[in-house]
Amino acid sequence: MKRIVHSILLFLFISTAARAQYDAQFSQYFMAMGYYNPAYAGVGGDLNLFGIHRQQWVGIEGAPKSFFVSADMPLRIGEMEHGVGAILFTESIGLFQNTHVSGQYAYKHKLFGGVISLGLQLGIVNQSFDGTGVYYPSESTAETDPAIPNTLVEAMALDVNAGVYYSRKNFYFGMGAMHVTEPELMLDENVYTYIASSYNLVSGYNIQSRNPLYELQPSVFLKTDTRSFQADITGRLVYNKMFNGGLSWRINESIVFLLGANLGNVQVGYAYDFPTTPILKGSHGSHELMIRYKLKLKKTKTGKNKHKSVRIL
Repeated sequence: MKRIVHSILLFLFISTAARAQYDAQFSQYFMAMGYYNPAYAGVGGDLNLFGIHRQQWVGIEGAPKSFFVSADMPLRIGEMEHGVGAILFTESIGLFQNTHVSGQYAYKHKLFGGVISLGLQLGIVNQSFDGTGVYYPSESTAETDPAIPNTLVEAMALDVNAGVYYSRKNFYFGMGAMHVTEPELMLDENVYTYIASSYNLVSGYNIQSRNPLYELQPSVFLKTDTRSFQADITGRLVYNKMFNGGLSWRINESIVFLLGANLGNVQVGYAYDFPTTPILKGSHGSHELMIRYKLKLKKTKTGKNKHKSVRIL
């Protein structure tokens, strides 16, 4: 079985021009917006330290394991508002390892009673492939197939993301464009990978119930590379701004169960994806853990961060 899985992953992820949806699919996308959209830097109004780990398709060897950490904060220069941030993302998929290190900048401006943010992210993507882990059905295959490396190979390229994010009272909306430079990474003379541009959209509206202890937070997240499409429709209920739970439907893929809590300056979250596709026969689902630490910044009389995101409760 291990050899079969390795062979399947090999054909899925290596070719002379691999073109597939590349980005991670975090079920707690509403917390991990810094991964998808650099315009989100500084939206929270505080210094935010964030981390999330995803173990996808538990039970299948070589399935994706993703880890994302970020730090961002608002910055005021004169009368202008800005946001800055830094991110680290790493993911292992079969014999591949993808790593991104980037810096983020966002320019903010008041608009229609809210705040619009325009963001840019510059960084480096590194991809490696461990050819020593490939299973060959015969020794002759390893000797004659130049398209399959038999050693550890890697390559590095420039990666650029951009985005826009708008928030006003209980409403927020964002659009992000990832890998706009479409990095091409030459792993060796005969093998290279190609990261296609992808686009995402997020929107939500927080609904306060008649009981002030309860708030409903519906949201939607769309992601595409123009070849494939993913959509999450989410509903969360927040109690007393401390505890929250809800469900997401990832169309034609899974049902997601969400839990979270605010403990002072620390926020934690958990998501479990239950597959609704035939992959359920080989996997127990996917798990995701999130933690965020918020450090209050000193406010000046002219900078009260009135645009603090309504999404972070």
